[in-house]
Amino acid sequence: MNINLRGKGIIFVPVILSLIIALIVTLINQFPLSWDIYTHINYALAYLQNGITNTDYFLNAPAGKSIGYPPLFHILLIIVSFVTGSGLVGGAKLLQIILVVVNVLTITYVASDLYDGKTGLFAGLILISSFMFTRLFLPIPETLAMIFFTLAVYMYYKATIESKGIYAIFTACLALLTLLTHFSSFVYLMILLVVLMLIQSVTLGNFDGIKYYVYVMIPIFALGFVGLIFLFLFSPDHFTQVLSGVVSIINNPFDLFMGQVAMGLERYVKCVGVLSLIFAIIGLYFSFKKKEFYFVSLWALVAFLFTNLHWFGIPVYTFRLLLYLIIPMVILGGYGLSNLLDSVKTSDKRLPIILVLALIILSVGLCIVHINDPSVTIFSANTEQSTFQIAPPTLEEQELINYFKNEEHNNKSILINNLYFGTVLSSMDEIPIHYQFDVYTNKSLSKSSSTSLNEEKIGYIVYDKKLIMNNTSDYESLDVMYVNGSFYPSYYFTKEITEDNFQNIKLPSTEKTFENNRFIVCKVY
Repeated sequence: MNINLRGKGIIFVPVILSLIIALIVTLINQFPLSWDIYTHINYALAYLQNGITNTDYFLNAPAGKSIGYPPLFHILLIIVSFVTGSGLVGGAKLLQIILVVVNVLTITYVASDLYDGKTGLFAGLILISSFMFTRLFLPIPETLAMIFFTLAVYMYYKATIESKGIYAIFTACLALLTLLTHFSSFVYLMILLVVLMLIQSVTLGNFDGIKYYVYVMIPIFALGFVGLIFLFLFSPDHFTQVLSGVVSIINNPFDLFMGQVAMGLERYVKCVGVLSLIFAIIGLYFSFKKKEFYFVSLWALVAFLFTNLHWFGIPVYTFRLLLYLIIPMVILGGYGLSNLLDSVKTSDKRLPIILVLALIILSVGLCIVHINDPSVTIFSANTEQSTFQIAPPTLEEQELINYFKNEEHNNKSILINNLYFGTVLSSMDEIPIHYQFDVYTNKSLSKSSSTSLNEEKIGYIVYDKKLIMNNTSDYESLDVMYVNGSFYPSYYFTKEITEDNFQNIKLPSTEKTFENNRFIVCKVY
């Protein structure tokens, strides 16, 4: 069945579809997707106030919290916010649209250049049908890094196939952009290129891969060496931290992707998508049958193996690694579908168009199902006591956000028992958040005194009444308990807060100034 869709322009069909879907998702959600974006807004605020810095003084005030991400994403967020005049939250929503569209364009372009426009079209449609497509809606550094990551692997392929050093230089530049955006993606890229280089050299007899890998690594190592010298001269503490981190990564390169239990087969298939899986297998068959498209086949197989390293006793974060698998998988799937349709014999000229339209409808339909999954728009945190929503802000949280928008806090910080919401509050109201709620609200400790609170510049204490211990009957009175969580600790109350018992934990140097169904705010005097 010869489908006359070989022009490069057809790759814009999935790009336009992704734009429409992204606009709909962004317009129907008041806030940007993910909780992580609020941390990155805080980092952007830190850069706006202090220039390029390693410390975010809005978190863990007054000492500040180390910024654990490279600055490129945050600089882009600042630029988008400045150009549009929409603020950092509005800029994040705009990036939500831009990043998903550019990712789809990148993948469809790479697929079309590797084979033909039809392959690019099908790769884009298969991507849209996958649940992992929803991950590209998150306006976070990893989503930006995926653009550079995809192009870096593609340029490395061009370097080894066409034996041109210029492509190796492009690969190095894209790898550095990945490094400046998301360190974990950079580490994965380096591991992937090493494995692909070794496989190309051993199984395909293409030893150009070794030469061009060296070309890629020279500028990366050179820049890294210069960076370490700069840190040693001007910031010895950060030099020690970075050096220990590099040694840790060398000793255990997958450490950044560890810490999770293995994903079940059913969820694995759901995440990558049935269409992706079926057509990728078909693509693999045609690749080996026709002895072509080997690079993408190897890329997909290596990425698949990385997601299943728990087979070898390495507990990797499978869901996170699936994002790196879906790229070669949909490209291979587009190639497989293209070859499958070409192998079908028919004289009906309408049938190819009908099949393409059917694929578009099916892909969009599956995408609609996926974006209506609560896990796509509602984000939760797990603690040893409970699971609770952390993004987007609930109505009670929005009331508190609006309260602080109208407060003259004079750079005083907030002490709150829910640090997840505290991060959201800090990013939206540009107010510092103080840690150690259990220490500074403990009446038996001197740190809870008026003098100590003012020395620490704590201006408000916020009580999230929703965080209550499960075994309240084991406690005689209202108190505060430290509870470990997936990212932050949280501070739970041993009893439900009422008007009668609130005085047990309310500090004498504070006065209640706000209360709704969930929160109490006390101002420090």
